[in-house]
Amino acid sequence: MSFKDNHIELQHLVREHRLLRQHNLRFKPGDPQEDILLFAEGAVILMTLERFARAILGADATEEDTLYNLLQKAVSKGFILLPWDDQEEGIRRLKDVRNTILHGNFEQAAKQAGCASVADYFGTTFAAEIERLYKITEHLFQQIDPATGKRAR
Repeated sequence: MSFKDNHIELQHLVREHRLLRQHNLRFKPGDPQEDILLFAEGAVILMTLERFARAILGADATEEDTLYNLLQKAVSKGFILLPWDDQEEGIRRLKDVRNTILHGNFEQAAKQAGCASVADYFGTTFAAEIERLYKITEHLFQQIDPATGKRAR
């Protein structure tokens, strides 16, 4: 059985993310925001990323590991390479986005992004962070052979 077949939960997470993404891509800057589902998309893509890291690490992933620890292990073992020159910086940035969404600390996110307010953060930065998170996750998935679960390139 292939890595992909052994991790049906990843297939479901990817499917749910695609549905959310398709919904959200219908909206353009300036459209009313009441029907966009960016929080849901962010949460699902983060869950997908963490589950992906656990799947490629296998027994090396412990119950206590958070996304930060999982990414450190996966990078240090050469399973994945983040799209940053400094891998630790990339891990920290992903952890910060995760913590913002998980803990709802948008004040800290606004401050870190150099925004004047939470409203400014949502108006200028949040959607771009979710898009970047999606692209990073896609980049990492492409590094793993779906048949073996091992690094493909």
